[in-house]
Formats: sequence, structure tokens, C-alpha cells
Amino acid sequence: MAVWQRKLDDPDITVRRYYCPECKNYSLHIKHESFSECENGCFITDEKVINNLIDDKKFKGTFSEDELTNNFI
Repeated sequence: MAVWQRKLDDPDITVRRYYCPECKNYSLHIKHESFSECENGCFITDEKVINNLIDDKKFKGTFSEDELTNNFI
């Protein structure tokens, strides 16, 4: 599914703290449908996993602009 269909260009979605299936924390930043990065160094590149996290609304809170700028590649 295309980025615009997943609504990943929506700032409300891209700043959410998603659940990281690797470290089990709400510290995952989904950058686009095939790449997400965790504050703890985890990387998720499986599109199905990312889509499920978005569809299941597995998030708590949001990242600040400072966190997005300083904590991720």
C-alpha cells in the first residue's frame, strides 16, 4: 500500500510512539511503510509488521520534535 494510503505523510501518525516488537517498549518511530527505528537501537523493516502496528493502533504518546531530531538517524 502506498504511503499516502497508509497516511504516513500525516504528522500525527509519524510522531507517535509505536510499540517496538523487539524491545517491547513504546519507543518506535515509523518513518515509512518499510522502515522504522526505535530509540533503543532496534530497526523494523518488515512492511507487514509495520502495517499491523499502524492498523492495530499500537502506540502510546508522541515524540517531541527534539526527540525526533536528536534520537534517530
